[in-house]
Amino acid sequence: MKLPFSRTFQNYFIEKQEKKRLAIALAGWSFSTFRIGMIKYEIVDWEKHYLPINFHGKVVLDIGAGEGETAMFFLKHGASKVVCIESCADAYKFLAINAHNHPDQITAINGKFQLSQLKIPHDFLKMDIEGYEEALLGVKLETPAAIEVHGLQLGDKFEAAGWRVKALNEECAKGYGCTKYAYWRC
Repeated sequence: MKLPFSRTFQNYFIEKQEKKRLAIALAGWSFSTFRIGMIKYEIVDWEKHYLPINFHGKVVLDIGAGEGETAMFFLKHGASKVVCIESCADAYKFLAINAHNHPDQITAINGKFQLSQLKIPHDFLKMDIEGYEEALLGVKLETPAAIEVHGLQLGDKFEAAGWRVKALNEECAKGYGCTKYAYWRC
């Protein structure tokens, strides 16, 4: 079935408007094509899982910062500064550019997460390090935290340790393709 021309034209304009909104939102930031596609979809999750938290005037320690996409998100929602830690060299290239473009707001550190980095002054901890978040189990955090927990068993461990754990989606709640958010003092 062929769509009427007016419907096809309308879809074209809607797509153009979405691209323009995204371009405006990303102005002043540098991201790879891969991240731009990811940001478009992940921002919905971030709004759902991070925005119940008030970031106004806070310093965020962003472990697993990627190219700076969550730093951008936190700054646009009131954070005063984001200290970013990223171990992937390819992602760090863009993170360093973003830190250079926002020197008073972003500090970029290239390296793997170490527990000693929790001593960096911050008001809030965000962590997304693809399974290595298990290092936080047994650590007494001094600040509120929201972390992505990868895998059902790891989610259960965080819940047993007193973290409030929430499934990312309904499929995860049933045990499929699971990423959960775990909150400490949030």
